[in-house]
Amino acid sequence: MIPIEHMQELVGYRFPSGSYKIEHWENYLLTEATSGEHFSSAYTHPSFLFHAPLAAVGLTYQEIFDLCGAESAAAIRAGEYDWEILRPLEEGIKYQARGQILSVEHKVGKQADVFDAVVFAIELSDTSGIATRATKT
Repeated sequence: MIPIEHMQELVGYRFPSGSYKIEHWENYLLTEATSGEHFSSAYTHPSFLFHAPLAAVGLTYQEIFDLCGAESAAAIRAGEYDWEILRPLEEGIKYQARGQILSVEHKVGKQADVFDAVVFAIELSDTSGIATRATKT
């Protein structure tokens, strides 16, 4: 296990900035896959917040795990997702993304023994300001 002092050096690490545009066909397929209802508006399905923020900064979950020194796939546990939707995401809008690691906490779990909980957030913005913020542990 990586010493907590080394892990805490990750706090403040900024992800590469980037952008993402949700195309109509992506929204249509995701809405279908989640048995959602299609609306006449250009609003996208909220579950894009699982994918779009990381895609916008050009990272995968595996790259986040590597950055944090995860020892193996078996060492990774899904944490919490906190979505702040200030405005719904829309099809065809190019959102700018910025994100960073917010905190690292050394924890002891009932089943997972000792682990490090890493929290990061990515904001998606357009010309009107921040539209969404996805915070993940």
